Amino acid sequence: MSSIDRQIHDAEAATTAAQARLDAANEAAVQAAATAEAAAAAAATAADQVRSYAVEVFVRPPAQDALSTMAIKESADASYATDVLTIVAQGRGRVVDAATKAKAVADKDRGAAAAAAEAATSEVAAARTAAESLRSARAQQNRLATQLDDRLDQKLAEVAALKAVDAKAAKELADQEVALRKSVVAAPATAPAAPKAGTPVAATRPSNTPSASNPTTTTVRPSTTPSTVPTTTAPKPTTPSTGSGLVTWADVTKAGGFWVNKSIASQTAALVSAAKAAGFNLSGGGYRDPAEQIALRRAHCGTSDYAIYVMPASQCTPPTAQPGKSMHERGLAIDIQSGGHLITSRSDPAFQWLAANAASYGFYNLPSEPWHWSINGS
Repeated sequence: MSSIDRQIHDAEAATTAAQARLDAANEAAVQAAATAEAAAAAAATAADQVRSYAVEVFVRPPAQDALSTMAIKESADASYATDVLTIVAQGRGRVVDAATKAKAVADKDRGAAAAAAEAATSEVAAARTAAESLRSARAQQNRLATQLDDRLDQKLAEVAALKAVDAKAAKELADQEVALRKSVVAAPATAPAAPKAGTPVAATRPSNTPSASNPTTTTVRPSTTPSTVPTTTAPKPTTPSTGSGLVTWADVTKAGGFWVNKSIASQTAALVSAAKAAGFNLSGGGYRDPAEQIALRRAHCGTSDYAIYVMPASQCTPPTAQPGKSMHERGLAIDIQSGGHLITSRSDPAFQWLAANAASYGFYNLPSEPWHWSINGS
């Protein structure tokens, strides 16, 4: 159970306990109210008895009662009747006092019970608010995890294509993205820092991915051992993939040294030619056969269609991107080297030239990866 799930469990338990205390307090308040009402009725009855006795004394003065009493008791003491009446009056007075005190105690108990019920109501409300806040936090955390899963899928797909161009840079990028996904509850990614004055901004297009997929520029450094992609051996046709939106070698061609989708061959060749005229010798990687990614998913994630095409990359061992997440698998993206070195900095002269000219040829940069250019910036 995760930390936030434990907190939610504790908050819900606290809500249940508070509700039990509220139920008990409400029951006590009902009982106290009944007791107070009974005491008030007793006090009223006693008061009525005193009033009736006062009327009786007025109608039949004590002297008459005394004579009757002396006649019945044959007492020799003339004060006996008066003493008897005084005792009766005191007794009735004590009844009224006791009833009045009982009413006061019952009223106090009723007030205390009502206050306890009110406090318990507040406690239940606070406990429910705390539980709801935690559930909201968990939902937000789940949304962030989903965003990071999408980001990880996309980044690992780029890593798979980048590996053929610069294995070291690919590994560093993969490690960075896997570590980010594991954090999950870390603070949301900040917006990319503004470029320094004098640094051209690459032409980009809005991404359809969540905000978590557009981090600040990666810290990947260029490999000390430049890697190039063989350009003399023609690719072998493969069986078309069942993944939606994926293309095969039959859909791509070589243009300007890059294997790309036939639909962008002319613009790719034109871009490379213009860069060469400007003094930049561009090379690198383009199309990547999605069959390779399907094979990796089958090995790392499972053999079911869900495992291969749907399961988040973070649930595979090791994390592996879903087929079709990369524009490389459609032949619509290229990872660019200049002079045999991967472009890893926005201050690289080749990047600055691309930032100023690539859009004219229909290519846009993925802001987090200076080397990655595609037809839509993804």
